[in-house]
Amino acid sequence: MATWDLPNGSGAAWANDYDRGRPGWPADAASVSGLAVESVVLDLAAGSGKLTAILTERFRTVIAVEPQASLRAILEERATGAEVREGTANDLPLADAMVDAVFVAQAFHWFANPAAIVEIARVLRPRGMLVLMWNLPKGPWLPSAIEAERVLLERAPRTTDNDLDPLDFSVAHATEWRSVVEASPFGPIHHARLSNPQTVSAEGLTAYFASMGWIAELPHDERLPLLAEVREALNADRYRREWETLLFWTRLRAAS
Repeated sequence: MATWDLPNGSGAAWANDYDRGRPGWPADAASVSGLAVESVVLDLAAGSGKLTAILTERFRTVIAVEPQASLRAILEERATGAEVREGTANDLPLADAMVDAVFVAQAFHWFANPAAIVEIARVLRPRGMLVLMWNLPKGPWLPSAIEAERVLLERAPRTTDNDLDPLDFSVAHATEWRSVVEASPFGPIHHARLSNPQTVSAEGLTAYFASMGWIAELPHDERLPLLAEVREALNADRYRREWETLLFWTRLRAAS
């Protein structure tokens, strides 16, 4: 599912599930790159604005580009300090050399291709920075959500990839994005890891599961009963999970 395609089963409701259930980002994610507060930054594929809101707390000028209207509606409400625009990585609604940095949170694997890299480089100023980040789970939900997960795994699509966990969206960070960046005008890639715990209600955890691609794609009359069964299996008021935010950043090489 590309970032600009809404799931067929859940439709626009997927945006609310995504916003409510997915983990956010640690505040340090905005400052690890060492960019000055006067920088103009772009949050590309900004989603519902969880990172955008953090960027507006640190930087004077923030532009957020998101292709999906349902996500942009949440983004505009949350990140009131940002300028929100419609667009995609391959067709950015920005002038040449307009921003000092481009941030991409949990989305770069959807457009890790040479054309998008060229477009990102176009809107960056000389020595501009590209900052990529993904959230990876560091442990299970506590208290255990194993009964709810059992319900979902019984319904999950079968795959020949034994390394693919149908309840874990973070596997996407391992795609071949690095080779695309290394073959581009960008220089060495640096990285850091940040702790990022998440606490949600039982409804929030249900929304987290509902945001998984294969669940979101189910027909309405299959998805809703499945999620009702999942919610019934969640007996605690709150659930906590330890996540790790994996960050990468790189600068455009100096012109020769």
